[in-house]
Amino acid sequence: MVLTHKFKPGAAMTAEEVRRMPSGTDWGRVAGMDDAELTANAENDTDNLPLPEDLIPGARPMRLEDFLRESKEKVSLRLDRDVLAWFRSHGGRGYQTRINAALRAYIKSQERPTRPTPSNT
Repeated sequence: MVLTHKFKPGAAMTAEEVRRMPSGTDWGRVAGMDDAELTANAENDTDNLPLPEDLIPGARPMRLEDFLRESKEKVSLRLDRDVLAWFRSHGGRGYQTRINAALRAYIKSQERPTRPTPSNT
């Protein structure tokens, strides 16, 4: 593979620069492979050898949920396309956080303030 971008070893790159780097993957070929062929290719890749199960005692596979705060719960939610498009168009990444903030603001707006009574003043 010939790299066509200007990359200096040890130089820092921004996330945007990394995203703009050309891919050396033939995605059309990958899309045409079935699971068995993909697995066979991965197992024969000398740059990506599988690690032995007992390499690190007590190691376990990691899941996305292992990195999320426990206060978050993964849900499937149907939204109108225009609503989702609006949140995505206002900043792209982080749209789920903005949806969560809008829902939280709605909840707060619906809460009734407690009135002071003689017993709690």
